Amino acid sequence: MTRRQTIICSALSATGILLAFIFFNFIYPYHIHYQEQMQLFRFGADYFRESMAIPGGLGDWIGGFLVQFFYHAPAGSLILAMLLGLIQFLTWKNMEKGSFAAYPLSFLPAIAMFLFYCDENALVTAAVAMAASLTLSSALMNIRRTGFRFATTILLMPVMYCLFGSISIIVPVVVGIRSAMRKKEMTAILAFSAAAVLMAVLIPFTARSCCPYPLERLIFGIHYHRYHNAIPLMVWTAVLLVPSVLLLAKVMTRDKLAAVSMALVILPAACLTPVFTDIEKERLFGYDFMTRMGQWNKILATSDRHVPDSPIAVECTNLALAKTGHMSSDMFSFFQNGPAGLLPEFTRDHFSPIPTGTVYYHLGMINTAQTFFFEAQEGIPDFQKSARLSQALARTNLLNGDYEVARKYVRALKQTLFYRKWAKETEKLLDNPELIDQVPEYAYLRSVRIKDHDFMFSQEEMDSMLGLLYVENDTNTMAMDYLLAWCLLRKDLPRFFECHKLLKKGYDARHYQEAVILYWALTHDGPDGMPDFITDRTAKSFTRFISRLQAGVDEASMQKEFGNTYWFYYYYRFK
Repeated sequence: MTRRQTIICSALSATGILLAFIFFNFIYPYHIHYQEQMQLFRFGADYFRESMAIPGGLGDWIGGFLVQFFYHAPAGSLILAMLLGLIQFLTWKNMEKGSFAAYPLSFLPAIAMFLFYCDENALVTAAVAMAASLTLSSALMNIRRTGFRFATTILLMPVMYCLFGSISIIVPVVVGIRSAMRKKEMTAILAFSAAAVLMAVLIPFTARSCCPYPLERLIFGIHYHRYHNAIPLMVWTAVLLVPSVLLLAKVMTRDKLAAVSMALVILPAACLTPVFTDIEKERLFGYDFMTRMGQWNKILATSDRHVPDSPIAVECTNLALAKTGHMSSDMFSFFQNGPAGLLPEFTRDHFSPIPTGTVYYHLGMINTAQTFFFEAQEGIPDFQKSARLSQALARTNLLNGDYEVARKYVRALKQTLFYRKWAKETEKLLDNPELIDQVPEYAYLRSVRIKDHDFMFSQEEMDSMLGLLYVENDTNTMAMDYLLAWCLLRKDLPRFFECHKLLKKGYDARHYQEAVILYWALTHDGPDGMPDFITDRTAKSFTRFISRLQAGVDEASMQKEFGNTYWFYYYYRFK
């Protein structure tokens, strides 16, 4: 290639890396955080040995090492973008005398891997394994003697499989194709191909006798996707694209064909990215991350822009309202889908219990929060531990006085990079429990948690449990907010009216006035005796609402005028 063409190719590669970084950092940042919280990478010989005991263990260890930096979204985005750029560069390096026109084709395997990483359960191990395999392929082609090159490749196949898993099949495929393109010793190439095929069949069958994994997983890879029963199709698409690109590059020799190869790259990237991107799930991960970081105002701003229509989004919004003191006045300014949007029922998976457990944690229901966190950790599909959940479990055990159990989690977190400082500080508290109350968060939660009553958790008795929290400590205003909200969302106005009397302040909040005046209208013949904290503004607004309701005004018009009131929810939502 000419110098000008080399500069253009370098600019294309840099642009690809930049676009990947922009996508993950600005469009998919919460997917990055999600990846980080689903593992617990530890620096230590035991963890390394555990990783290496499984086929593909080194790739998994390197992948875990990189993913720990996903704690910061920009760092994680840069790492992913650089890995994709490395795959593209190594694909180009493996092209036999690639031309300028063929250069864009080297992006195709990287694009397939990019689409793979739009899935939140795609593991970085796959990109590491592909980069390692392409690197070895390029290095082997520097061996001049064909026979020695083939023998070395065959001998390295089981080694690469043990280190990086089944993606390493790229190595003999690339070596065979590139050797054939040089048109030397075709008999040796045929013998090599037969030996490589035989080795590729024998390796997983042999591994099955050593590792307790199904044959299907040994063939398609153990550490490439979080769900072990899922075949990572985009990974194997990328693997198949490598030899396809090498063969196609042989045809793309004229510079005039550069536009064609660019079209082969740009069109699938532009058309498939929206298909593989799940913005709704990204927003859901965003709610969870903001809840984790206590970004309450940011949650409310997000819910203002986008209607929170899933239970997790709604429960995070309601938690933000409670933490900012706006639940009693602004709750129905946001979409509500019934009690499931306040405290959803337990779902047996590895994500849904986390934000719900966080709500219980802030309420002071520490045992319930601990159960949710533990079940979420045990439900991680690839049987990893979670740094975030280990930290949460350390907190709940510390608050419950189970110091030795908390120490177990702290000991593991001390071997991490980003949780080490917190773990060392918490270890000091475990060594000196009298210091715990010097931490404001722990002091408050220890004061509001249930101490004098024991109860079995029951979703149907939620109002009783919340009531006990408030009765034991009336400074737990969040418990009362949730108790009254629970009654309102269930449309249980008699129970609401009964619990509302326990309030010493805040009883005249907007939604409470709306609920009381509605209850009074439904149970009394007139306004006589109605509580005096009902303002004239609320009374007049309620009169307008009832007159329009009786006149049969359509729902859209009612929502436009009264959509932020409890009355609209009572008559038009959660039927």
